[in-house]
Amino acid sequence: MNSKIQGKHICFTGKMEKGDRDDMKEQAKNMGAVIQSSVSSKTDILVCGANVAHNSKNTKLKAAQKYNAQILDEDAYYKLIE
Repeated sequence: MNSKIQGKHICFTGKMEKGDRDDMKEQAKNMGAVIQSSVSSKTDILVCGANVAHNSKNTKLKAAQKYNAQILDEDAYYKLIE
């Protein structure tokens, strides 16, 4: 199966409003993504749930910015995997 996230390293953070984070991780894994529990230099995409951008202490968001990872909200993530 070819998907836009196949082979991508993805990390999820924040409270998801449209889906369950564990379900989203499992779905991404089934689409060929590598799921990470923390952001590293290998991270391609950080998917942010509600209020993450407003939390100045969010280390995953800061790390994603540092490593130039793509930062997506839930809507953008779901559009990407359609």
